[in-house]
Amino acid sequence: MSEPLRLLAQPVVDQLAGQIEANIDRYRTGGFADLAQQNGWAIESRLASWDPAIVGQLDPSGTPDAEVCNSLIIWKGLAGMTPALAREERLWARLCHVECLAFARARWLNGSDKDSNLVRIHFFASGTTGCRDDNAIGRLWWNAHVASLACPDDVEEGLRRLLKRANYRMQIIERANTGFREPLVRGIVRMLAAEPWLDLDDQAIVDFMIDVNKRSGGIVFEALDDDAVDKHLARCLEFTKARKPRLQKEVA
Repeated sequence: MSEPLRLLAQPVVDQLAGQIEANIDRYRTGGFADLAQQNGWAIESRLASWDPAIVGQLDPSGTPDAEVCNSLIIWKGLAGMTPALAREERLWARLCHVECLAFARARWLNGSDKDSNLVRIHFFASGTTGCRDDNAIGRLWWNAHVASLACPDDVEEGLRRLLKRANYRMQIIERANTGFREPLVRGIVRMLAAEPWLDLDDQAIVDFMIDVNKRSGGIVFEALDDDAVDKHLARCLEFTKARKPRLQKEVA
Protein backbone atom coordinates (compact mmCIF):
# COMPACT_ATOMS: atom_id res chain seq x y z
CA MET A 1 0.00 0.00 0.00
CA SER A 2 1.41 3.36 -1.02
CA GLU A 3 1.91 6.04 1.60
CA PRO A 4 3.67 9.42 1.70
CA LEU A 5 7.41 9.48 2.20
CA ARG A 6 8.36 11.12 5.46
CA LEU A 7 11.18 13.50 6.30
CA LEU A 8 12.90 14.51 9.50
CA ALA A 9 12.85 18.10 10.68
CA GLN A 10 16.24 19.74 10.33
CA PRO A 11 16.72 20.13 14.13
CA VAL A 12 16.21 16.36 14.47
CA VAL A 13 18.86 15.69 11.81
CA ASP A 14 21.24 18.06 13.55
CA GLN A 15 20.62 16.44 16.93
CA LEU A 16 21.17 12.93 15.57
CA ALA A 17 24.36 13.98 13.80
CA GLY A 18 25.69 15.38 17.07
CA GLN A 19 24.86 12.25 19.07
CA ILE A 20 26.20 9.43 16.91
CA GLU A 21 28.54 8.11 19.59
CA ALA A 22 25.83 8.23 22.23
CA ASN A 23 23.44 6.36 19.93
CA ILE A 24 25.89 3.84 18.50
CA ASP A 25 24.11 0.88 20.15
CA ARG A 26 20.86 1.99 18.53
CA TYR A 27 22.59 1.91 15.15
CA ARG A 28 24.23 -1.47 15.75
CA THR A 29 21.45 -3.51 17.35
CA GLY A 30 18.60 -1.31 18.53
CA GLY A 31 16.56 1.32 16.78
CA PHE A 32 14.90 4.70 16.99
CA ALA A 33 11.24 3.66 17.24
CA ASP A 34 10.78 5.43 20.58
CA LEU A 35 12.33 8.69 19.33
CA ALA A 36 10.35 8.45 16.09
CA GLN A 37 7.16 9.13 18.06
CA GLN A 38 8.40 12.63 18.88
CA ASN A 39 7.65 15.80 16.94
CA GLY A 40 9.80 16.41 13.89
CA TRP A 41 10.29 12.77 12.94
CA ALA A 42 7.46 12.34 10.42
CA ILE A 43 6.98 15.32 8.12
CA GLU A 44 4.99 14.00 5.15
CA SER A 45 6.16 14.83 1.65
CA ARG A 46 3.56 16.36 -0.66
CA LEU A 47 5.41 15.10 -3.72
CA ALA A 48 6.60 11.56 -3.18
CA SER A 49 5.10 8.31 -1.94
CA TRP A 50 6.23 4.72 -1.61
CA ASP A 51 5.29 1.19 -0.64
CA PRO A 52 7.13 0.30 2.60
CA ALA A 53 6.97 -3.37 1.60
CA ILE A 54 9.96 -2.83 -0.70
CA VAL A 55 12.26 -2.64 2.33
CA GLY A 56 12.04 -6.39 2.74
CA GLN A 57 13.29 -6.87 -0.82
CA LEU A 58 16.60 -5.04 -0.33
CA ASP A 59 19.75 -7.18 -0.31
CA PRO A 60 22.52 -5.94 2.03
CA SER A 61 25.22 -8.26 0.62
CA GLY A 62 26.97 -5.47 -1.29
CA THR A 63 27.56 -7.57 -4.42
CA PRO A 64 27.36 -5.91 -7.86
CA ASP A 65 24.12 -7.77 -8.61
CA ALA A 66 22.65 -6.65 -5.28
CA GLU A 67 23.56 -3.04 -6.05
CA VAL A 68 21.75 -3.26 -9.39
CA CYS A 69 18.68 -4.95 -7.90
CA ASN A 70 18.52 -2.61 -4.90
CA SER A 71 18.79 0.43 -7.15
CA LEU A 72 15.88 -0.82 -9.27
CA ILE A 73 13.79 -1.53 -6.17
CA ILE A 74 14.28 1.97 -4.79
CA TRP A 75 13.83 3.59 -8.22
CA LYS A 76 10.55 1.82 -8.89
CA GLY A 77 9.33 1.93 -5.30
CA LEU A 78 9.66 5.68 -4.67
CA ALA A 79 6.98 7.43 -6.73
CA GLY A 80 7.06 11.14 -7.47
CA MET A 81 10.77 11.54 -6.71
CA THR A 82 12.66 14.35 -8.43
CA PRO A 83 16.37 15.23 -8.47
CA ALA A 84 15.56 18.25 -6.32
CA LEU A 85 13.86 16.15 -3.65
CA ALA A 86 16.64 13.56 -3.95
CA ARG A 87 19.10 16.20 -2.72
CA GLU A 88 17.18 16.49 0.55
CA GLU A 89 19.14 15.05 3.47
CA ARG A 90 16.06 15.00 5.71
CA LEU A 91 14.40 12.40 3.46
CA TRP A 92 17.32 9.98 3.28
CA ALA A 93 18.19 10.39 6.98
CA ARG A 94 14.60 9.49 7.91
CA LEU A 95 14.68 6.31 5.80
CA CYS A 96 18.05 5.23 7.22
CA HIS A 97 17.01 5.83 10.83
CA VAL A 98 13.53 4.34 10.64
CA GLU A 99 12.15 2.33 7.71
CA CYS A 100 15.45 1.15 6.21
CA LEU A 101 17.54 0.99 9.38
CA ALA A 102 17.94 -2.81 9.30
CA PHE A 103 19.15 -2.72 5.71
CA ALA A 104 21.55 0.19 6.25
CA ARG A 105 22.95 -1.50 9.37
CA ALA A 106 23.51 -4.83 7.63
CA ARG A 107 24.96 -3.20 4.54
CA TRP A 108 27.40 -0.76 6.11
CA LEU A 109 28.15 -1.46 9.79
CA ASN A 110 30.55 -4.15 10.95
CA GLY A 111 30.69 -3.77 14.73
CA SER A 112 34.13 -2.17 14.67
CA ASP A 113 35.41 1.11 16.06
CA LYS A 114 34.82 2.55 12.58
CA ASP A 115 31.04 2.29 12.95
CA SER A 116 30.59 5.85 14.13
CA ASN A 117 32.25 7.21 11.02
CA LEU A 118 30.31 4.78 8.82
CA VAL A 119 27.08 6.03 10.38
CA ARG A 120 28.04 9.62 9.66
CA ILE A 121 28.76 8.75 6.02
CA HIS A 122 25.95 6.33 5.17
CA PHE A 123 23.03 7.21 7.50
CA PHE A 124 23.13 10.95 6.84
CA ALA A 125 23.37 12.81 3.54
CA SER A 126 25.17 16.09 3.99
CA GLY A 127 25.53 18.12 0.81
CA THR A 128 25.09 17.06 -2.78
CA THR A 129 27.70 14.32 -2.66
CA GLY A 130 26.32 12.91 0.59
CA CYS A 131 22.87 12.39 -0.95
CA ARG A 132 24.17 11.15 -4.28
CA ASP A 133 27.19 9.07 -3.38
CA ASP A 134 27.18 8.05 0.28
CA ASN A 135 23.75 7.65 1.86
CA ALA A 136 22.71 4.00 2.05
CA ILE A 137 19.40 4.63 0.24
CA GLY A 138 20.02 7.88 -1.60
CA ARG A 139 22.91 6.49 -3.64
CA LEU A 140 20.64 3.69 -4.88
CA TRP A 141 18.07 6.16 -6.21
CA TRP A 142 20.79 8.21 -7.89
CA ASN A 143 22.28 5.08 -9.48
CA ALA A 144 18.98 4.37 -11.21
CA HIS A 145 18.33 8.02 -12.03
CA VAL A 146 21.59 8.28 -13.96
CA ALA A 147 20.98 4.89 -15.60
CA SER A 148 17.53 6.08 -16.68
CA LEU A 149 19.04 9.10 -18.40
CA ALA A 150 21.35 6.89 -20.46
CA CYS A 151 18.93 4.00 -21.05
CA PRO A 152 15.37 5.27 -20.52
CA ASP A 153 13.86 2.14 -22.06
CA ASP A 154 15.98 -0.29 -20.05
CA VAL A 155 17.09 1.11 -16.71
CA GLU A 156 18.44 -2.26 -15.62
CA GLU A 157 20.79 -2.36 -18.61
CA GLY A 158 21.94 1.16 -17.81
CA LEU A 159 22.62 0.11 -14.22
CA ARG A 160 24.60 -2.93 -15.30
CA ARG A 161 26.81 -0.72 -17.47
CA LEU A 162 27.26 1.93 -14.79
CA LEU A 163 27.92 -0.51 -11.93
CA LYS A 164 29.94 -3.12 -13.81
CA ARG A 165 33.03 -1.73 -12.12
CA ALA A 166 32.96 0.29 -8.90
CA ASN A 167 35.33 2.70 -10.57
CA TYR A 168 32.80 3.48 -13.30
CA ARG A 169 30.36 5.05 -10.88
CA MET A 170 33.06 6.89 -9.00
CA GLN A 171 34.60 8.38 -12.12
CA ILE A 172 31.38 9.20 -13.98
CA ILE A 173 28.90 10.31 -11.33
CA GLU A 174 31.13 11.52 -8.53
CA ARG A 175 33.36 13.79 -10.60
CA ALA A 176 32.18 17.34 -9.95
CA ASN A 177 32.49 18.42 -13.60
CA THR A 178 30.32 15.62 -14.99
CA GLY A 179 28.00 14.39 -12.26
CA PHE A 180 25.09 16.68 -13.12
CA ARG A 181 25.76 17.30 -16.83
CA GLU A 182 23.09 14.92 -18.00
CA PRO A 183 23.82 14.80 -21.76
CA LEU A 184 27.49 14.12 -21.03
CA VAL A 185 26.71 11.37 -18.52
CA ARG A 186 24.29 9.76 -20.98
CA GLY A 187 26.99 9.71 -23.65
CA ILE A 188 29.59 8.20 -21.35
CA VAL A 189 27.24 5.41 -20.23
CA ARG A 190 26.41 4.70 -23.90
CA MET A 191 30.12 4.46 -24.60
CA LEU A 192 30.60 1.87 -21.84
CA ALA A 193 28.58 -0.58 -23.93
CA ALA A 194 30.34 0.21 -27.21
CA GLU A 195 34.01 0.65 -26.33
CA PRO A 196 35.86 -2.43 -24.93
CA TRP A 197 38.95 -0.31 -24.22
CA LEU A 198 37.17 1.28 -21.27
CA ASP A 199 36.72 -2.14 -19.68
CA LEU A 200 40.38 -3.10 -19.91
CA ASP A 201 41.08 -2.26 -16.26
CA ASP A 202 40.07 0.23 -13.57
CA GLN A 203 42.63 2.77 -14.75
CA ALA A 204 41.17 3.02 -18.26
CA ILE A 205 38.07 4.95 -17.18
CA VAL A 206 40.24 7.19 -14.98
CA ASP A 207 42.47 8.13 -17.91
CA PHE A 208 39.47 8.67 -20.17
CA MET A 209 37.69 10.93 -17.68
CA ILE A 210 40.80 13.07 -17.33
CA ASP A 211 40.56 13.86 -21.03
CA VAL A 212 36.79 14.32 -20.90
CA ASN A 213 37.11 16.91 -18.14
CA LYS A 214 40.10 18.58 -19.78
CA ARG A 215 38.42 18.91 -23.19
CA SER A 216 34.80 19.57 -22.23
CA GLY A 217 35.08 23.02 -20.69
CA GLY A 218 32.92 25.64 -22.36
CA ILE A 219 30.87 23.12 -24.34
CA VAL A 220 27.12 23.50 -23.87
CA PHE A 221 26.20 19.82 -23.99
CA GLU A 222 22.55 20.61 -23.37
CA ALA A 223 22.47 22.19 -26.84
CA LEU A 224 23.96 19.13 -28.57
CA ASP A 225 22.19 16.03 -29.82
CA ASP A 226 23.36 12.55 -28.87
CA ASP A 227 25.37 12.12 -32.06
CA ALA A 228 27.38 15.29 -31.40
CA VAL A 229 28.05 14.25 -27.81
CA ASP A 230 29.16 10.79 -28.96
CA LYS A 231 31.57 12.31 -31.49
CA HIS A 232 33.07 14.57 -28.84
CA LEU A 233 33.59 11.63 -26.50
CA ALA A 234 35.11 9.56 -29.30
CA ARG A 235 37.67 12.34 -29.87
CA CYS A 236 38.43 12.43 -26.14
CA LEU A 237 39.04 8.68 -26.21
CA GLU A 238 41.43 9.06 -29.15
CA PHE A 239 43.51 11.47 -27.08
CA THR A 240 43.43 9.06 -24.13
CA LYS A 241 44.62 6.14 -26.23
CA ALA A 242 47.42 8.28 -27.67
CA ARG A 243 48.56 9.14 -24.15
CA LYS A 244 48.48 5.49 -23.10
CA PRO A 245 50.20 3.45 -25.81
CA ARG A 246 50.76 0.48 -23.49
CA LEU A 247 47.05 0.10 -22.83
CA GLN A 248 46.29 0.70 -26.48
CA LYS A 249 48.71 -2.07 -27.47
CA GLU A 250 47.07 -4.49 -25.02
CA VAL A 251 43.63 -3.81 -26.42
CA ALA A 252 44.87 -4.36 -29.97
